[in-house]
Amino acid sequence: MRHYPDFTSTAAAQKVAGGLVVTSGKFLCREGQKFSTRGVSYGPFRPNSRSEPFPEDAQLAADLAHIQRLGFDTVRVYHPPTEALLKEASRLGLQLIVGIAWTDHVDFMRSAALKREILATVRAEATRLRDHPCVIAFLVGNEIEKTLVRWLGPRRVQRFLEKLIAVGRACAPGKLFSYATYPSTEYLIPRNADFLAVNVYLEQRADFAAYLQRLQHLAGNKPLVISEFGLDTAAHDDAAQAETFAWFEEECRRAAVAGTVWFSYTDEWFRGGEAVTQWRFGIVDEMREEKPSAQFKVLSSLSTAYSPPISVIVCTYNGTATLRPCLESLQKLRYADYEVLLIDDGSTEDIASIAADFPAVRYLRQEHAGLSAARNLGMKEARGEILAYTDDDCLVDEDWLTHIAAGFGDPQWGACGGPNIPPVPRNQAEAIVAAAPGAPAHVMLNDAEAEHLPGCNLAIRKAALEGIGGFREAYRTAGDDVDVCWRLRESGGRLRFMPGVMVWHHRRRSFGAYLRQQRGYGHAEALLMKDHPERFGPIGGARWRGAIYGDAASAMDLAEGSIFHGPLGLGLFQVIYQQSRRCRLDWFSGVLWIALAGMALLLGWVWLALLLFTLSVFAAICLCRSLPHPPHELTLMDRTKLLALCWLHPMVREGARLRGMITLGARPSWHPTLREVFEPSKPRRVSIPLGEWAFWSESGATRETLLRHLIEALKASGHEVQTDTGWRRFDLETPPKSPLTVSFLTMTEYHTNGRTLTRVSTRLRIPGWVGFVALVLLAQSLKDLTQADVSGAAVPAVFLFLLFNLRINLASILFKAADQSGMKST
Repeated sequence: MRHYPDFTSTAAAQKVAGGLVVTSGKFLCREGQKFSTRGVSYGPFRPNSRSEPFPEDAQLAADLAHIQRLGFDTVRVYHPPTEALLKEASRLGLQLIVGIAWTDHVDFMRSAALKREILATVRAEATRLRDHPCVIAFLVGNEIEKTLVRWLGPRRVQRFLEKLIAVGRACAPGKLFSYATYPSTEYLIPRNADFLAVNVYLEQRADFAAYLQRLQHLAGNKPLVISEFGLDTAAHDDAAQAETFAWFEEECRRAAVAGTVWFSYTDEWFRGGEAVTQWRFGIVDEMREEKPSAQFKVLSSLSTAYSPPISVIVCTYNGTATLRPCLESLQKLRYADYEVLLIDDGSTEDIASIAADFPAVRYLRQEHAGLSAARNLGMKEARGEILAYTDDDCLVDEDWLTHIAAGFGDPQWGACGGPNIPPVPRNQAEAIVAAAPGAPAHVMLNDAEAEHLPGCNLAIRKAALEGIGGFREAYRTAGDDVDVCWRLRESGGRLRFMPGVMVWHHRRRSFGAYLRQQRGYGHAEALLMKDHPERFGPIGGARWRGAIYGDAASAMDLAEGSIFHGPLGLGLFQVIYQQSRRCRLDWFSGVLWIALAGMALLLGWVWLALLLFTLSVFAAICLCRSLPHPPHELTLMDRTKLLALCWLHPMVREGARLRGMITLGARPSWHPTLREVFEPSKPRRVSIPLGEWAFWSESGATRETLLRHLIEALKASGHEVQTDTGWRRFDLETPPKSPLTVSFLTMTEYHTNGRTLTRVSTRLRIPGWVGFVALVLLAQSLKDLTQADVSGAAVPAVFLFLLFNLRINLASILFKAADQSGMKST
């Protein structure tokens, strides 16, 4: 459940009935108040006398009371809580994050019965706990093993987790849902989760701080919760744990983390049928004696050593519809030294009467000269060291300036900004527009440094902005922020992205307003091209050096080649790389192809006109599919309208850019600047399943042993073998660099008493064009067969014979390797 500020009332925060915890942008919220959870994990334990994975009732009550005294407000449990636990947590005012355990250590997608059982488990627990006020969130899974995810396919696992969340949310609509991922599967993020939950263990402060920045980008517009973090006192001393606990809390607050869970409360830990004694992560030992880390008292709010005077500048032109809530949000800022300047760019609406209701706001009016001129007036009149720009259709978070100040604590940064998130739409048209392409977005060179920050949420050192001559006043409606960011970087300045520097930013409330906005963006691109020709390619598109992020940026692509799994899928940090996800049909989007279709129609070439028009529609479908899940529910009719906007968007924007290029004399460079952030290449291959086998080992032999013997067997048979470098979804490939190759993918399931089951899948990998030719030949053969032409069966018969023969040879080699590994076929 999400909570958004209400633009239609004078209150910036909407009350939530019943004290429910909801998400609010990057944060959690209860009854209209933002808060951060401070949690600790509890269990699992040796089963008690009732076979429950928790201590006896007296010990459980004492533990929860102790947890509360230590200052924690949230407890994460790995099994659904018992009635005794629920009763004590409610009495003590503790919140629960409930894990729903299921069989996630085996190939759970193989059996339809097992999938139904897992869904039933989630449904039953969500139904049982939906009315308990102490339960604030469910985690529908926890750390599915990385090689198992690679075996099953990241997309399939993601969709299954999304189904679990959908089922749970239908049963408990008032609760939050997510899945606890970890760095080895950082890409495994259900798109319908309410927040991003990550278990992460990093012992160096700088590494942890840097990784939090990355996780915030993966979280997007949702809250980030660190669902596990800890330090083992068996490997480190108690003092090291206490020191780590302190900086962990500080870094999480600095990075605007919405909630934390320290792993764990006690050293007592029971898993896999036995007590775990080699690790000691608790802040108390098995006897509940406190360690030094238990004495740490977390700060109630983010503190920053650098607190400069800040001037907030709001520029408006006829913005009466949203200006009042914007100014109200600025009144609620929790920062000591700031001023608010309202610059009226010659509005025809009565801006002055709204400003009069806010005595602390300095109201300045100029003749209508455009957005850049208004921003420059604000720069000249500002008294602060930092200029914080936002728009009249934005609401700022109450800690906006505090995070801005923290962002400027290091003098190397000349500008700072953060996410701009669409609030609840004012009508259904705005909901559709919020899902459409073309929204303001930030462009990142790495997880911390930006190439561009949108002007609706942009803070700049006054001296730095004055040093480049302020905003160029030729940019009257858009493009000014892009120009300033580029010029700041050219002058040696650096732009910092801070996830806590958050504003709510309305998207356009009608389709006409949206298309006018995109037309303005297109004209601004022509202006930018005139001033920065080296940043545009030969056909006029902007050439960003970094990767584009934002609510309408392309969704993460889980296809092969987007994720670095590490060799053999064993990477500890399996990174997903931001991809454009654009398809080749994008060449047929935009005004040029529609113009060609019109010319073809005038010349009487109806078939060509229809072909070009059809291709442009398919290009719009590709663009629509590349967008992330919309922030609000859309009906089928809404999605049809969204598709129409995806079709119109490139035409309107490109058309305005081309007109601007003609009138302004702007020309792109034939030698644009090179990217600094590169997308990994994807394999253009089709995979055809050849066979799948499973091998049991009583001695615990794993895939590593099997692969070693398989390589030896393949080489002994005269096959050249290549192991995966980390980018492909296979372990071995033979022969390498050949148009037709055979791949092997393996995974080991770990069962009781140290026994293992290793699965092996083989696939024929062929180039896409070969697959297309094969389909054409197969279609022709089927056509011949329908016409009683027996010769048509020759092609599929030969193909099937070759596949069958290949399968037999592979099985022979594989069984030999399994026998050498001490495994038996099942």
